[in-house]
Amino acid sequence: MPQTRHNIGIESPGFNAMVVKNDDDGWKFMLLRRAEAETYPGTWGVVTGGKQGNETVAQAVAREVAEETGLAEIRMFATEHVIQFYEPEDDRIWIMPLIIVVVPSESEVVLSAENDDFVWLLPHRAQHRVTWKNLERVFDEIDDELELYPAHNWVEIKA
Repeated sequence: MPQTRHNIGIESPGFNAMVVKNDDDGWKFMLLRRAEAETYPGTWGVVTGGKQGNETVAQAVAREVAEETGLAEIRMFATEHVIQFYEPEDDRIWIMPLIIVVVPSESEVVLSAENDDFVWLLPHRAQHRVTWKNLERVFDEIDDELELYPAHNWVEIKA
């Protein structure tokens, strides 16, 4: 008797928001370090989150960026990039869109308890600091796209 095949589930539980600013040294990327009490403690990455209620992705990104970093003056862009990985706790493949969040160069960061540190880094330095390889791979492409800010393949989204 043939066995019934069961596929691995695929889910899109949220998004990754890459916060960037342009200052005298060029484009810099914000990385956050997860606090000890959070999932994946001590790892470096970008703002992550999910929708609540009837929120759009843009509304959820604006809320999460404000909650995690205190940054409220933002411009957001949908990109064609997605971050995908296997999440063992859920036994599913997660696929999440990458949203670019541009903030003024003088922005002041106020971290929530989810993260215990942050840095602003040039793309090649940020690329080597992030914990996850699937995130590391997009820094070069986003850096290239920032050369033509806003990139022609980005779509501005509003909360």
